[in-house]
Amino acid sequence: MSTSPPTQPGEPRRLPPRVDDTQPRLRPDPVPPAIQVGGSVSGDVAGRDVHKTTTAGRDIVGRDVVTTTNVGFPIQAVQRLVITVGVLVFATAFCFFSSGFVLGGAALAALNRPVASSPEAAVSFGAKLNALQQLPPGQTVSISFTEDEISSYFRFVLGPGMQELDISEGKVRLLDDGRLAVGGYANRLGGVHFAATFAVTDEIGQPLDLTAAAVQVLPTRGTLFGWVAVPTVALSSVEQGLNSLFGNIQIRQIVETPDVEHSWIVTAVGH
Repeated sequence: MSTSPPTQPGEPRRLPPRVDDTQPRLRPDPVPPAIQVGGSVSGDVAGRDVHKTTTAGRDIVGRDVVTTTNVGFPIQAVQRLVITVGVLVFATAFCFFSSGFVLGGAALAALNRPVASSPEAAVSFGAKLNALQQLPPGQTVSISFTEDEISSYFRFVLGPGMQELDISEGKVRLLDDGRLAVGGYANRLGGVHFAATFAVTDEIGQPLDLTAAAVQVLPTRGTLFGWVAVPTVALSSVEQGLNSLFGNIQIRQIVETPDVEHSWIVTAVGH
């Protein structure tokens, strides 16, 4: 029920405006619901151009966008890199110390010492070996030889003649403690660089005893790194080849030559 406003006497009555029910009424636009995004969002979002790809770790409420960005290498790649570097450092340290404790740093350092090997020095040492091998039983003799002579003989004569190893660039060094250090490349074993030490004994026909052996697994020439100790049986053919030079003799004494660097005097007796 509607009421009309009062009118003054003599004034025509005013009617309320007429409403046309045949025309649809305009309603206010509904408020769009909040956009919830889970997972990866890319491209156009809600009619807006988005020029980035982002990953939402949780629902986006009230249009607050939480963006997580990883910069640099993935964490898994960094972990693998750290582990690889650690293994390399450990392996290098193990290679050096495993051979250093067995062979001794002095032996490896001596093998890096340059010696002027020559075929002439090899011939000279060969003549002295023949004299030892021809000793009559019970006869004693003393001979002297230099590091150059024995190293040259191993390099040019004995090493290449070892069929099991075919040694190239062979070398022998005399150590201050009475040992021999022997090294070279075993071509029959893939050209591996090896080193060994021998102690001098008084055993008849076997005066040299192989005490330690090592191979170089990291190709670094002129340094002490990269050497790994191996069982002495791996170089047993080198031991047999050296001992074959002395025949049936017994070494009674071996001393350094006075006033001559890297030279020894060997006293032996025939058997």
